[in-house]
Amino acid sequence: MAIRDANDAYAKEDYKAALQHYQRARKIDGQSFPELDRMIGYSYIGMYVPEDKTPGNVQNADKAIVELRTYLKKKPEDRIAREALINLYLNADRITDAIGYFREWLKTHPADIEAVRSIATLYAKQGNFNESLNWYEKITVLRPRDPEALYTYGVVCYEKIAKNPPADMNERLQIIDKGKHALEKAIQMKPDYFEALVYLSLLYRQQAPIETDPTKQQALVAEANRIRDEAVAIVKRKKAEAAAKAAGNKS
Repeated sequence: MAIRDANDAYAKEDYKAALQHYQRARKIDGQSFPELDRMIGYSYIGMYVPEDKTPGNVQNADKAIVELRTYLKKKPEDRIAREALINLYLNADRITDAIGYFREWLKTHPADIEAVRSIATLYAKQGNFNESLNWYEKITVLRPRDPEALYTYGVVCYEKIAKNPPADMNERLQIIDKGKHALEKAIQMKPDYFEALVYLSLLYRQQAPIETDPTKQQALVAEANRIRDEAVAIVKRKKAEAAAKAAGNKS
């Protein structure tokens, strides 16, 4: 009955009342219903107001985190609850805690590609682009035959060079080379991957100003143009194929 009353209150978004009923249910028999930890955590999330730094509101976030982490120790495969915890970390501006959670998770689930991707994204949100780059590279190691993973890594390399380039030119060239290599591998697997071609062209353009030899610099620009033209040709061909298919369907 306590759980029923709690569910009714939760459905009406009366999270404070729901919390009271869920807590009463847990006192009655918390061992038989591990889901109560999750629902108590959700109730605290419902009461939490992002950007409100008052002590009571901060406590709502703290208590929600404790409840969801307790629940996830019992039900580690519940991805929805895990996403709720991560969203709370982000809303409460606790990116470091979120990174710590995923790093801890990877100790027992080292091949969880979504966890690795989450860490990479969180480091980027934190502004730590070097660590973000390292974790995106780990994705390509876990999925060496996935053109999408290679493409993403190439894009991140370009973003790093274009928006937050290292002062050291050798380090800059290393990142460019890694990005080019990843994109070239993606294109080998998927020859009509025009998005990868576009970013490969952009990396060549980033490399050209670094080159001190004018002849080599011109060669880099020429290669960037060639790759760009190849990407444009693929787009045109796909549009023509789509138009021909549409015309055939009409006829």
